[in-house]
Amino acid sequence: MKVSKAFMRDFAYIANYYEWDDKTVEEVKQETRDSPALVAYWRNLAAAHRAGYAQNRDNNWIRLEHWKQINQSKE
Repeated sequence: MKVSKAFMRDFAYIANYYEWDDKTVEEVKQETRDSPALVAYWRNLAAAHRAGYAQNRDNNWIRLEHWKQINQSKE
């Protein structure tokens, strides 16, 4: 599966953000090859994190889609 350089940057960002070890990176790469729709998910997740998304106790472990809805209404 060919992916863009932008996707590779986003994937690396997510891997670093979540502190994935090499084994996890390889597992997630394989999952992404098996389900190419995950490319869009990883790109969206990276963009959200760059825009301030985080799951934590203070926001009741907010889910990505809910966070996106809230933040779209602020724009």
